[in-house]
Formats: sequence, structure tokens, C-alpha cells
Amino acid sequence: MKGVIVTGTGAVRIGRHYEKSVRALAAEAAWKALDEAGVDGVDFVVVASSLSYLQEPQLSLASYITSSLGLGGARAIGVESGETSGLAALDVAYSLLQSEKASRVLVVGVDKLTNHPSGPTYSMLQLLHDAEAEAYYKIGHAGVAALLFRLYLDRYNVERATTAYWPALMHAHAKENPHAMLRFAITPEKVVSGMPLADPITLLDAYPLGDGAAAVVLEREDEHPKNPLARVVAVESAIGMPGPQLRDDPLDLESVRTVIQRIGGTDGVDVMEIHDSFTIYALLELEAMGLAEKGKSAELVAEGYFSKDGEGPLANPSGGLKARGHPIGATDVYKIVELANILAGTWSGVRRGGEKRALALSINAAGSEARAALLEAL
Repeated sequence: MKGVIVTGTGAVRIGRHYEKSVRALAAEAAWKALDEAGVDGVDFVVVASSLSYLQEPQLSLASYITSSLGLGGARAIGVESGETSGLAALDVAYSLLQSEKASRVLVVGVDKLTNHPSGPTYSMLQLLHDAEAEAYYKIGHAGVAALLFRLYLDRYNVERATTAYWPALMHAHAKENPHAMLRFAITPEKVVSGMPLADPITLLDAYPLGDGAAAVVLEREDEHPKNPLARVVAVESAIGMPGPQLRDDPLDLESVRTVIQRIGGTDGVDVMEIHDSFTIYALLELEAMGLAEKGKSAELVAEGYFSKDGEGPLANPSGGLKARGHPIGATDVYKIVELANILAGTWSGVRRGGEKRALALSINAAGSEARAALLEAL
């Protein structure tokens, strides 16, 4: 197996970038990554984007982003896999390098969620779910999560106030993240009393709508890259049922269980970035990953188990989707940017120090698909 090394990273602070196009955002992140890697050319550019294909009057987006970067000699590949698009793009890049079809690959993730008013954007986000079931009946992105959240609270007799410690922790972490959209603290009490979105979910349980772009340069280790930051050990994926109503247990994220098994488990993982578009998904993922017993993840979070000074892996030092933001196709690439810099010791945000092994996990919708990547320090 050929070693694959992250050598350059770049990211735009997530926000409402009305004045910047998708291509401009992608270029800003890409040039930062190329500059950090100390290179001016690549063999492939792999572009992850999701809502862009619904919002932008542009197909073949990857080729146009590549040419706008002045990388006319590079090959371009576009990847769309819903909320897991960024890790899908990483998987493609990893495979290109492992197969020796490429020596250097630029991965770019980009999406704009503010090109249209919130109403049409939320309608587009429904299409992350099965278009023949949840999306067809217009239950909504938050609606599906709310049904799972209510079932979770009732089945395990979990206090709503206990679950609110997750978003509070995310905001505490995001304050230190230069890429984060919501850099302010909140209390668990404020989460519970927030504006309802879909009972029991409140506004502070959900991710903000924002625009973003992130990029990483990957190189083969045997090419002796100039700026080695971290090694990509493995990238895996797993398919789940199209919707939670089709699972034997709606609260069992079987796609997460499978992808964690395929990647080798969580032993030795010091830091992780998981998918928390809504609070309930973070809680269910921690349990599916084997890091908490069924119905006990919220309690562990409230006790500080996944915090900087806790005994478990440090969870979402970026602030997660909840507070860093979730520009869909770019989100997973942000995770790789952040984890690579933590492992390299160059991260300016929350970290413990001395991290050796990192995990990025993503799901689409309510678990229809899961992807994971394992990184290690050099």
C-alpha cells in the first residue's frame, strides 16, 4: 500500500458570502492549500459539491473550477454524494494515489446555501432524503431528525436538558475555530428554551445555513512531499436503509456501525469529527460507534467525557456542523483540514496536544449512507 499524505490545507470561514461565487470560494480555499503544500500543479482536481448542482446554472462544475484555477493540464472529477460528498471525494483521491494513477491530487469541497431564500433552500435540502418517501411527503430535514429525537427521549427516558450539552459544547469549541460560522457561547438552558424548529428540536440544535469551501492537497508518500502534515490511513463507506422507517430499529445507524467496522474501529482514536447536523445524530453516532451504551451518550457528553479534559476521544474540536457550519459538499473537507492540522500540531483551535490518530465520520440524511476516514500523525 502506498502512503497518502496531506500536504496542504485551505479553508474559507463559513458565512453568508453573497458577494462570492461558488468558483471564487473554491479558488480561495484551493490556493491556500496549494500554497501550503508548496506546489503549483496537480494531476487531478476532485471537486465535492451537492447543492451547487441544484442552485447553480452550471454542470461539469469540477472542470470549470479546475480551469478557473489555471490548472488546465490537470484532470477534473466531480463528486456528489449528499452530505458525505467531501469524504466521497477524498475516497476518489485516495484511490487515485494508491493506484499510482496520480502523484498529487487537490480535493476541493464547496457549496453555497445562501444563493436563494431559506424556503427554496430547505426544499432542496429535503432531497438529501429519499425523494420517493420523506422528501415526497415534505416532512423536511428537521422533521425526520425530530421524530428520531422524540423516540430517543421516550425510549431511553433521557432528560431533554441533558441532550442540550452537545450543542453547548460545540459552540464552546467553535469560539476557537477561525473557520467557524457561529463563534459564540451558549448554555444548555438556552438550547432547550430556543425557538422550536420541529419539536423537540430547537434552533440551537440545528446547523446554520452558510457558504463555504475547503481544500486539501494529497501526495504519495514515496514522492517525498515538501510539507507532510498527516497520513491518510484508510477511507471507507457503507450504505444503510433509505430511511429510518425501513430499519429494524429506527435509532440504530447500521451504516455507521458498518463503516466503523470496515475502517478498523475506534481504538486509539484521540480526536474525531462526527456528523451533527442535528443533536440527535451526534448522540446516535456515538452509540453506533461503540463509544457509548444505548441511551447513554447524552449523559457522557454532559459529564465531559468527549471534552478537552475528558477520558474519551475529543469530539468535534471544530465546533462541528452545529457551530462551525455545514456547507454540505464542503463539510467533510473542512473535517480533513482541521484534523490534519491537529495531528501536525498546527491547529489554533481546541486540542489536547500530542494527538496521534484522528477519525472523520459523515452520514447522509438519517443514515442512508456513512463514510469515514482515518488519519494518523507523522
